[in-house]
Amino acid sequence: MITAGGRDFDRLEYLLQDYVESGRLAGVVAKVLTADGTVYCHVGGCQDLETASPMRRDSIFRIYSMTKPLVSVAAMTLWEEGRFDLDDPVSKYLPSFKTATVLQPDGKLRLARRKMTVRHLLTHSAGMTLPAYAEDPLVKLYRDYGLDGLRSQGTLASVVDRLGSMPLLYEPGTGWSYSMASEVVGRLVEIWSGQPLDHYLQDRIFGPLDMSSTFFQVPPALQSSLTTNYRVEHGRIGLPIDSAAGSAWLSPPGFLSGGGGLLSCADDYLRFMRMLVDGGRPILKPETVALMTRNHLPGDMAAAGAGNFNGTDWNGVGFGLGFSVVLEDGHAGIDGSAGEFGWTGAAGTAFFVNPDRGLAALLLTQYMPSADYPLRCEFREAVYSGFSA
Repeated sequence: MITAGGRDFDRLEYLLQDYVESGRLAGVVAKVLTADGTVYCHVGGCQDLETASPMRRDSIFRIYSMTKPLVSVAAMTLWEEGRFDLDDPVSKYLPSFKTATVLQPDGKLRLARRKMTVRHLLTHSAGMTLPAYAEDPLVKLYRDYGLDGLRSQGTLASVVDRLGSMPLLYEPGTGWSYSMASEVVGRLVEIWSGQPLDHYLQDRIFGPLDMSSTFFQVPPALQSSLTTNYRVEHGRIGLPIDSAAGSAWLSPPGFLSGGGGLLSCADDYLRFMRMLVDGGRPILKPETVALMTRNHLPGDMAAAGAGNFNGTDWNGVGFGLGFSVVLEDGHAGIDGSAGEFGWTGAAGTAFFVNPDRGLAALLLTQYMPSADYPLRCEFREAVYSGFSA
């Protein structure tokens, strides 16, 4: 453990150590950043239990949905250049979205009364779904057409083209549902920029921020840094879902998933977070970051239909352009959290940024289903306790 600045992170240290020592995690890397720099760093456990290779500061993790904020920032760099307006219809750029239909409770389709916009995509209010995280009437249809997040079949262009022909759960802008909308954002980045998504991310975000260990495929030189992703079985780490030695991420991706295809390490993702803490410099303007990190829903996510998504209570939490946004002081019993924004990944990863405090915290580990442990909520509470002790 490394601490600085007179904070007391004993509670956080105990939490992370206990998860590893009890067998609930194979390993973990966590960091807390303030204006003073990194004030807490924890590296514990193993990258891979079979080989007993120790977790390292530069270990590489599947960040899954923490890809979405990166792709949203990429889109907004193009917005700053005037390549699109947030309320542009998606069909302006993707013809397969021109004739949108809405699935009614009786199973019949009707033409949508609203146009799906780029803003709807960025806020997950477009009426789309994601089969791996949903139990709605569209799940079977999506899967029948080879559409299931990272498991989707085809190139990014062909996947998004098929998405355009799918019916919607509701009129765009009238609900919230976690979805494949970020795949569409990734495809739009390609159209607006004239570059493949991975090239644009490298040129405009990864390169300028020195994020040299963030990519869609692990290069041979860094394979020894890759972690193993584990299944939770009976409250403990069980069999591997994706082993480091035989990982799917060692081969070229089937498609460049803007919704969950990236891998990264702690130092890289913290550089991205520091950029957000610093008001976007050198990637975005401060006013753009402010726009992205305010609520764009009519109310909170719970009222918009998020329910108990991912085992979380979304009362008092809105959604911006790629980030969840805390709306109320004292949400989840933590003082001073209004304005906090962030997101999570399917394998237990999480980050949040509190701009008022100049605070950012990152949690990287690898287990699924992530909702099996309350770790992310406990992590957030323990981070804040380190500043109030």
